[in-house]
Amino acid sequence: MTRLTFADRVLLSLFLSLVFAAPAAATNGMYLVGYGAEVAGRAGANLAVADRSLGLQANPAGIAQMQGQHFGIDGQLLVPKLDFVDPYGHAIDAKSSVFAMPSLSYVRGAKASPWTFGAGLISQGGMGATFEGYQTPFGTTDGTYSEVRFLTLTPTVAYAVNEDVAVGVSLNAGYSDVKFRFYPNTSYYDGGTGYGFFGADLTERAKAWNWSTRVGAMWTATPRLQFGAMYQTKTQGDYENGKLGLNQSAIGLGEVTYDAKVEGFAWPAQFGGGVQVRPADRWMITADVRRYLWSDAMKEIDVRGSNPDAASPVTAPVMAFVFNWRDVWATSVGAEYRATPALTLRAGWNDGQNPVPDGTLNPLFPAITEQHVTAGGSWTWGGNSLHLAVERAFESGQTNPNTDPNVNPFGPGSRVDHSQWTLSAGFSRAFSR
Repeated sequence: MTRLTFADRVLLSLFLSLVFAAPAAATNGMYLVGYGAEVAGRAGANLAVADRSLGLQANPAGIAQMQGQHFGIDGQLLVPKLDFVDPYGHAIDAKSSVFAMPSLSYVRGAKASPWTFGAGLISQGGMGATFEGYQTPFGTTDGTYSEVRFLTLTPTVAYAVNEDVAVGVSLNAGYSDVKFRFYPNTSYYDGGTGYGFFGADLTERAKAWNWSTRVGAMWTATPRLQFGAMYQTKTQGDYENGKLGLNQSAIGLGEVTYDAKVEGFAWPAQFGGGVQVRPADRWMITADVRRYLWSDAMKEIDVRGSNPDAASPVTAPVMAFVFNWRDVWATSVGAEYRATPALTLRAGWNDGQNPVPDGTLNPLFPAITEQHVTAGGSWTWGGNSLHLAVERAFESGQTNPNTDPNVNPFGPGSRVDHSQWTLSAGFSRAFSR
């Protein structure tokens, strides 16, 4: 059998991640609680921990503590449960879905050099929901669908200032896209008032290339006490080259297709700090606090159409979705216990806070879970480690009282309930220098 070179492995990993990258139901807003099974087992607490190669996703300074070559492959399965109740008391369960989130990472460090280099290909986050069977205000039975996907390539470099202090930086080069349907089988027009509603279907995804930068620092105060900090810039891109279909049957045109772009959609800047304490040889306790600046990222999202493929009186439609998300804190506390030289056990708790105001709650983007508990473990042999974790996001419910149909088209009193299971598995291997 022909052996793959490292370059071949990177190209194969890139291909597989692009093929299998999938949308995620939200956890901490549009982000996962933890990336990789080790971190997920501690409920995302890792800003002051040098977790193997995938640790570069959180605090790039951590890889400065790694020597030799390290490779990791991780996969996470998100299993959300979503329920919607309309203002008339009709309950709708979201279509059952399982979302796969793969990640790959590689780090190379040398004992004789203060420099360490790494890269990750990471399913960064997203959200999505499918509801069918709405009783619409226009006398139809219809549905909604949303899907946001985000994948990043993360080249990283870290520098050990001395034995106790390290700094690092990652460039996040991302691809993301969005797709949605909003009552696509519904078409209404009142000739007397001129009021109309044309169901929308973003039949081809609007796509964007995204860029951001993450910087981090790590300080080992004593052998049993370590601190970490991180800042990441706002991630923004122009979502273009989509196709928007509007159901204009009510005015005799059928579906009219437009070139589409999505404006105003961004991923927030964030910052945070963490501490790691080792009270005994077999124990590690770690805690993080992060701030997500959603108010500067998720305000109003406009879906704009142009160049209709038929002569329609609607020449440049604009669909406005008001979000006005608020800035939130996310707190993670995790613990590890080295039960044997081979077996490590983990547990954690995460309070993600809810960025969604009551008055802009929308079942298309139900990012409302808050409380999470996690458990996991690792089995190590030689230079290999197998990691497993499970996370439970407890049910969180929210009701929208907004009477403005331009902001809340589902009507005052509409309610969303959201809970979720996440299963994580990973494999890592350490090679000699």
